[in-house]
Amino acid sequence: MNGIGCFLEGLKLIRQPGLRRYVVIPLVINVLVLSAAILYGVNQYEAWMAYVDESLPDFLSFLGGVVTVLGMVIGLAVLLYTFTIVANIIAAPFNAILSVKVEEKITGQILTSNTSLHLILIRSVTLEISKLLYYLPRLIGLVVISLIPGLNALAPFLWIAFGAWMMAVQYTDYAADNNEISFSELRSRLNSNTFQALSFGMPAYFLLAIPLINLVLIPAGVAGGTKFWIEHLR
Repeated sequence: MNGIGCFLEGLKLIRQPGLRRYVVIPLVINVLVLSAAILYGVNQYEAWMAYVDESLPDFLSFLGGVVTVLGMVIGLAVLLYTFTIVANIIAAPFNAILSVKVEEKITGQILTSNTSLHLILIRSVTLEISKLLYYLPRLIGLVVISLIPGLNALAPFLWIAFGAWMMAVQYTDYAADNNEISFSELRSRLNSNTFQALSFGMPAYFLLAIPLINLVLIPAGVAGGTKFWIEHLR
């Protein structure tokens, strides 16, 4: 099954009996975090665009429309990434347990690694911090590129590619960690399956921007990422 197929399979898996209970708590968390993120993002966007309009020299005023569109793309990307990171840190223990249950359901085998609740809690939160440290320098680099004349024409495409890659990393690492695979080893395996990884991450990246659907994206992504792990990375 290809990357897109694994992601779509995740949407089906979270509706199955025995797995729904692990979706409810992250879903409630997503609603609260997303509501706060949208409110903050709208307020900051208006203030930022006003600042940019005032800062543009008169001879560059014709670029106002371009800057507005670019600002919307960058603002949406930053909002989505921030929402995903914060929500996943909070929901990490539940996502790790969901991944365990999905893998056991798909394979019919009980995981032999240590999946006790307190260890899952510690490992999952630690892993989210590792992903954050991996993500932030690259995010800063993209923001810098977006501000450089000429290079910023590539920025929307780079944001999309990076977003798809981060979705693949984000949603396969629960299964990898449950199978005692390090974060660096997971990235190496994803690099060896770059096209499939991007095809999995791309729908997750775009669906995250759709109201209501994005509320179930995280548990669906975890389930689909576990399916992707079994099919392509294990």
